[in-house]
Amino acid sequence: MKKIFLALIILGIGLSLLADPPAQFDLRDYNGENYVTGVRNQQGGTCWTHGTMAAIESNLLMTNAWSEADETGEPNLAEYHLDWWNGFNQHFNADATPTSGSGLEVHMGGDYLVSTAYLSRGDGAVRDIDGQSFGYAPDYENGSYHYYYPRDVVWFVSGENLENINTIKYAIMETGAIGICMAYDQQFMSGINHYQPASNQMLPNHAITVVGWDDNHVTQAPEPGAWIVKNSWGTGWGDGGYFWISYYDKWATQEPEMGAVSFRNVEPMRYDTVFYHDYHGWRDTLEDIDEAFNAFQTEEFEIIQAASFFCNDDDVDYTVKIYDDFIDGVLQNELASVSGTQEYKGFHTVNFDQPVNLEANEDFYLYVSFSNGGQPIDRTSEVPVLLGASYRTIVPSTANEGESFYKNENGEWLDLYGYQFNDPSYNGTANFCLKALGAVEIPDSSVPQNLQLEIYDVNNIELSWSFDSRALTGYKIYRNDEMIEEIDCTNFPIFSYQDESLDGGEYTYYIVALYGDNESDPSESATTEITLPAPSNISFLEIGTTGVMISWDAPEFDVDNYRLYKEGELLSEQLALFYNDFDLTEGPITYSVTAVYDGYESEEITAIYENSDADNDLELKDEVLGNYPNPFNPTTEIRFNLSEASNVKITIYNAKGEFVKQTLSEKLNAGTHSAIWNGKDKAGKTVPSGIYLYNVKTDKINVTNKMILLK
Repeated sequence: MKKIFLALIILGIGLSLLADPPAQFDLRDYNGENYVTGVRNQQGGTCWTHGTMAAIESNLLMTNAWSEADETGEPNLAEYHLDWWNGFNQHFNADATPTSGSGLEVHMGGDYLVSTAYLSRGDGAVRDIDGQSFGYAPDYENGSYHYYYPRDVVWFVSGENLENINTIKYAIMETGAIGICMAYDQQFMSGINHYQPASNQMLPNHAITVVGWDDNHVTQAPEPGAWIVKNSWGTGWGDGGYFWISYYDKWATQEPEMGAVSFRNVEPMRYDTVFYHDYHGWRDTLEDIDEAFNAFQTEEFEIIQAASFFCNDDDVDYTVKIYDDFIDGVLQNELASVSGTQEYKGFHTVNFDQPVNLEANEDFYLYVSFSNGGQPIDRTSEVPVLLGASYRTIVPSTANEGESFYKNENGEWLDLYGYQFNDPSYNGTANFCLKALGAVEIPDSSVPQNLQLEIYDVNNIELSWSFDSRALTGYKIYRNDEMIEEIDCTNFPIFSYQDESLDGGEYTYYIVALYGDNESDPSESATTEITLPAPSNISFLEIGTTGVMISWDAPEFDVDNYRLYKEGELLSEQLALFYNDFDLTEGPITYSVTAVYDGYESEEITAIYENSDADNDLELKDEVLGNYPNPFNPTTEIRFNLSEASNVKITIYNAKGEFVKQTLSEKLNAGTHSAIWNGKDKAGKTVPSGIYLYNVKTDKINVTNKMILLK
């Protein structure tokens, strides 16, 4: 049997079901593969951008998404595009007027919440070759950029007693490296080991990336156990750019906002439009509000495929809906819905079961309800350089009436613009962190490219292709100018299809892309020819003087059954590779065998059996005397004569020709010999009553006789 399946590589499925992760683990050598990109050498205070991109790059390696996007080399993303265009700094803040002049100082810090706001807007991540520049701002956007989008960013904390440490370990094994923080100071270093005692009051000042661990590694901490950490100070620092940090370090995997943070399910950005009001992402949480919605309006035709939101707690049940109308304080005309549970706190993206097509200048309303944790919001906020900053700076956010709404305890929808915060400077600046993700109409000339065919089985062709439009909602597959399948890929992009309904012959395929109600032009066609493999090597084994066993070899692929023909007439249809014909006529006799696949027959193979004459039969009878008694119960004695010394094998088969047991295999001298069969198989189990065959094979003869076990 030979069958190959094409699938995304998803590592670590089911790891969380294990009792404990391994005591040592390193993403740089995980089952012989390296899932960590090279050590970078940061400029300025950009450690947080390097921690972010190192984690994203690791996830792209683990899921193979980077190579599947036809990128070359290892993933290498632009830390300094994030540094310049995160929206929290003096260079650019789209929520401020003017857009420059306030906020963080460029190159002087940020954190993983800042990174996630940038990523959730679809402003990045971009490749190093697209927008990597420290000395001056690269282009904010460019048609040549390749964007990568993490569908989920989750936050973990080890806990005071490391009660959650296995969760973090499994996250590393399943989704790649994670970003954390630390309070770096030489006083906490011993060689390449770092440990800050809990009693020390120094705050975090550096972001790094965890790539593995060793439960037995000894540091300055009172107990063994440490994380393997990738730094961003070049390969000349530490151990080739790496060092160890104790499980018991005050901040490593313990700081609630800086980690452990896992950037996961990273994919090429498929959405053309991200509808949002929360430019700065998650800055606060209204814990007493469960239901909220944002009002949006399209500028052009849009296909809304997904939504994103933040959860302020683990194990949050969510419901997300799109409504067409908000009339007299009531959401009306539901267009789409999706529900589920998010296991971990953080940022999440979910797909609607069916995309929603919206015309230009059309209003729509994105609703969400959470079972616990409240509703995360953006608002004017204080942001540190890192968490250990000596100062904090105000980063302004803006909001407008009619953008975000929440349901109060009386079931009324109220405008969040009028919400009264304890700090009045926040009033009128808040929006809910709810985003709708859509794709715009694409031109008819955008078609699937590079259509390839590969044969995996006799009735199984794998088609693969590439397609770069984010507006994609599906494909139509055509075979020999007839549509055979319509594929829905609104939930995730699809670039392959298996056609498993083939017989032999020539096939020509092409593909049409779907986006909403529109279709692209057909792709270039691809043609292949399939031949159904036939069996091979028909052989004959005489069964005493009355019959013959016809056997053959299986073809390369799985078959449904075989058809055996005798002189052109169907004799048997079966899956076994043997058939015993006890109804012999005078020879020669022509036998043919075909393989059957889904009702289709291969070409036949043919062999001729020369029926033995009487003298030859008597000669063989002199060699093989028979078995006594016959019928027998529970044992029988198989007797035979040897005219000269010979190697002898006696093998028992059932009536189907299936192996039961070998009773003798040795070299014997000339004379009369016998072997006893006790009616049991090779495992020592008693076989049922029925017809059995014993095959006696010497250096000169190969004869099979029939015997009967009767209980």
